[in-house]
Amino acid sequence: MKRNLLLILFTAFLMLSGQFVRAQNETTASINGTVTDAQGPIVGASVIAVHEPSGTKYATSTRSDGRYNLPAMRIGGPYSITVSFVGYKSNTDRVEKLALSQNSTLNVKLSEDANNLSEVTVTATQSKVFNSGRTGAAQNISRTAIQNLPTLNRSFTDFVKLTPQFSVQFGSPSFAGRSNVGNNFTVDGALFNNAFGLQGTIGSQTGSQPINMDAFEEINVNIAPYDIRQSGFTGAAINAVTKSGTNEFQGTLNTYFRNQDLVNDYNYAGLKAPVTNFSLKGYGLTLGGPIIKNKLFFFLSGELERRTDPGTGFVASRGSSTGPNVSQVKAEDLDALTGFLQGLGYNPGPYQNYALNTRSDKLSAKVDYNIDDKNTLSLKYFYFRSYKDILPSNSGAPANNRQPSRQGLPFQSAGYGINNNMDNLNLEFRTRVNNKISNQLTVGFNNMNDFRESKGGKPFPLVDIMNSDGTSSTAFGYEPFTAFNTLKTKVYQVTDNLNIYAGRHEITLGFNYEGYRTLNGFAPNYYGAYSFKSLDDFYNSAKNGVSNATNYNIQYSVMPDGSFPYAKTQSNIYGLYVQDAFTISDQFKLTAGLRADLTDISSSSTLRNENVENLSFVNGEKIDVSKYPKASILWSPRLGFNWNVNNEGKTQVRGGTGLFTGRPPLVWISNQSSNNGVQFGSESIKTPTNRPFTPDVDAYRNVNKSTAANNTAYSLAVTQPNFKFMQVWRSNLAIDQKLPGGLNGTLEALYSKDLNSVYFRNVNLNTNDSKPLVGADNRPVYGSSRMYGENAPTPAKPNISEAIVMTNTNKGYSFSLTGTLSKEFKGGFFATAGYTYTDSRSVNDGGTIAQSMWRDRQVSGDPNSDAMSYSTYMVKSRFIASLVYRKEYINHLGTTISMFYQLQDGFRYSYTYADDLNNDGLKGNDLIYVPRDKSEILLVPETTTKITDLRTPAQIWSQLDSYINQDSYLNKRRGKYAERNGLVGNMVGTLDLRIAQDLFTSISSKKHSLQITFDVFNFGNLLNKTWGVPKFANRANGILNYRGIDAETGKPTFSFPYLDATSTSPMVSTFSNSIDETARWRMQFGIKYRFN
Repeated sequence: MKRNLLLILFTAFLMLSGQFVRAQNETTASINGTVTDAQGPIVGASVIAVHEPSGTKYATSTRSDGRYNLPAMRIGGPYSITVSFVGYKSNTDRVEKLALSQNSTLNVKLSEDANNLSEVTVTATQSKVFNSGRTGAAQNISRTAIQNLPTLNRSFTDFVKLTPQFSVQFGSPSFAGRSNVGNNFTVDGALFNNAFGLQGTIGSQTGSQPINMDAFEEINVNIAPYDIRQSGFTGAAINAVTKSGTNEFQGTLNTYFRNQDLVNDYNYAGLKAPVTNFSLKGYGLTLGGPIIKNKLFFFLSGELERRTDPGTGFVASRGSSTGPNVSQVKAEDLDALTGFLQGLGYNPGPYQNYALNTRSDKLSAKVDYNIDDKNTLSLKYFYFRSYKDILPSNSGAPANNRQPSRQGLPFQSAGYGINNNMDNLNLEFRTRVNNKISNQLTVGFNNMNDFRESKGGKPFPLVDIMNSDGTSSTAFGYEPFTAFNTLKTKVYQVTDNLNIYAGRHEITLGFNYEGYRTLNGFAPNYYGAYSFKSLDDFYNSAKNGVSNATNYNIQYSVMPDGSFPYAKTQSNIYGLYVQDAFTISDQFKLTAGLRADLTDISSSSTLRNENVENLSFVNGEKIDVSKYPKASILWSPRLGFNWNVNNEGKTQVRGGTGLFTGRPPLVWISNQSSNNGVQFGSESIKTPTNRPFTPDVDAYRNVNKSTAANNTAYSLAVTQPNFKFMQVWRSNLAIDQKLPGGLNGTLEALYSKDLNSVYFRNVNLNTNDSKPLVGADNRPVYGSSRMYGENAPTPAKPNISEAIVMTNTNKGYSFSLTGTLSKEFKGGFFATAGYTYTDSRSVNDGGTIAQSMWRDRQVSGDPNSDAMSYSTYMVKSRFIASLVYRKEYINHLGTTISMFYQLQDGFRYSYTYADDLNNDGLKGNDLIYVPRDKSEILLVPETTTKITDLRTPAQIWSQLDSYINQDSYLNKRRGKYAERNGLVGNMVGTLDLRIAQDLFTSISSKKHSLQITFDVFNFGNLLNKTWGVPKFANRANGILNYRGIDAETGKPTFSFPYLDATSTSPMVSTFSNSIDETARWRMQFGIKYRFN
């Protein structure tokens, strides 16, 4: 009923306000103010602002109280603003620049004496820090910063790190300790999220940025905007605006280059250890100008990037060759295997000396049309194509490694290529109906197509060949997760708002729609996967039909027609909102708003699994795989304020409180469509007796003729019927102060409390069937890892590996306290410094697969409880400093020096046992109990290595006790359980530096310049080899190995593995220095030609 009511209200609102609109995500700036004389407000005064580079004119008149508003203005500048009225002297003022989302105030007092110019008084507030529109935590990244700061990846991540509350985990930006899946990214008002959630941002799977960074004008990061129009995030809203054409033709051509010769050959110890050869080359262009002066403009940008890396630095041993890069696998054996496979009609490709290629092509086009003084139109198109070669997955591999190593070399065919493609079209229409009403419409469509392709081409089973010690010798065939692996995502958006200016009130009525349509294919081992103990065993099976594999796995469709069952999911979000920005006085502005978002999730797959419906899981919970969450309305009230203390523009107090609604990644919902037990069947057989190798990928496909009705083995993933989208309550309080020397100081506190967070339960684990361990560690141990895990399953009693239910929880919070100093210099150059302290706790930090999100959450108690701990994305302490400085001399030369320094905590780790201590069916997720003394742990020698462990229990305890003593975290946790993400890496500081040298001259009134850029990343490491070297945990996961229950005492036994079993070297320190590329200085060269 609520859903129908909101839809009716939405339709009525759209019909009434279809002509009155304004964007949800700001792409513009605005000016407001009053026009008065000695007697008070002037009614009907003309206010005209002209954007000088383009001639774009914005005109309005003052209302009955002398107030005026000029909304939806181009960012940048300069602007000339003329105020006139009959009988008064006209006044023209200049605003050098308007920043994105800035609401600049310009108050003008006119005199009736036309000859007395000194009587004209102008009061202006033009700072992007001190302005009445600013309430919560936000960071503006200017065009100067984008053009001049060092950038290694030419990605927006390289610039949003200027936000004090920023951190980066797993390659994706997060803010204020929140997961990156809670971010909302827009470009020119168009949604640029990877809505499905398999990658942090569009193009991140291929290591590519979808837009040429030279196309960006400004970027805003809003963490706590109390403007009700901004929604769709529980982390941060990242809003970027691209450049527009002007009345002058302007353009750039650039190239940049980096390879192994520009990386330090020596590691932190001074040992020569060069990185493998690689080559990165990029080529870019921009061009903008008028089609019709003052009327119609265009801006184009494009970029091509090509990177080549070696597939492996190892080579196979030929004859008796040895060396640090020589693998133990014999080249003669691999050559013979190549010939054999080619005889089967399959080319496995090379096993060494092959390249991994990465490429990206991007193009953006923008047309701006000044229809008249009141109406403007902007059309944008973004084209993106990217690809990357990737080595085979290690999942399910012998000894968890299928990639090149000292032990073995896979063939190129075992790898895959990933494609990330996008076409985005976006339209903005802005209008000022009169001096009381302004409008803006945004309509957008984003089409994303991500898919994998096999490096071996034709379908062929994956084959793993092992060495005698169980490690991987070689692999070939279809990578296990590549068959039919595709993701098509279509995103539709419409934002429609109305602004009404009534006295001191700016009232906003708005509507927002987002529609998501996804089609996803994912079926591990769809073409079959074999493991063999040796190459001889493989030949024996392939030539003689002997079934001697150690494992055989296959997944297959049980659809009636045998077709591949793609998961189809759709999600709709309808938003209605109202807001009043009330200027109570010239000093105090209060913004109050209310938003209602109707969320609706569904799938075209409504197949029932009646066998599952008849089952009762833990605590009697029932599962219906055909049912998706009910439509629900999420309310978001917000209140923000801005107080200009003493009305001098020197002290500003601001803040607010309110609710913010985000979106869960659609892959979390899509899990239900593909894990319902009625679309896929599977076989996973150890030492099969009737599965000899065959190159026919369909030979053993659904040999038992399984159907949806008689399927007996599968996993389940469903969403709780009352599941709600993510929602947080966020409060912010800050003070901005102008300090001596032109400095701006800010102190800001931010607190977020989860209202609807997300976590995952496995209801196939009977958590009521448990008993405590004997001893100091008394965690529950479960009687069985599966309620339904029959050895001889039937349709009525199937073997269900997991039954994961996605559920809401209100546990979780984050807090940050930030202090910053900044100063802007003439020409837009700046210096900033800031420190942020953060504390963030969560129940679940996200992922992509329901089973792994339950599995990868480390626990010391019930794996299904919503226990909080430190967030993966928490960086407790972070200090940053940045500087951009430019000096021009002898009329033709200019030098720009810029730097970015960062000092912050390292990554977080969890101390866990190897193996499955609590019998929940998972290995490596059980947090360790830290013993107070020897009496609280039973230690036994290590048995998993080829080296005999001769240590006595007393010797093992001595080594373990010494390790705990040197680890400050473990030493504090004696007698307690380790915490998830409790171990924190040492702080590391890095300094990135850019030097840009310009040579410029003027030809026919056009300025032409040639710029050479020299970027050094981790510059401190160039000065001192030990600086800028991050550390990694030697072995947090699996610090102790569980070795079973002691028959005499009933207590669990553990081994303390060697750091290096071959040399019997014990673990003596928590961390080791990294030796990869990030631990060394790196350089990049660039050349850019610019005319304007």
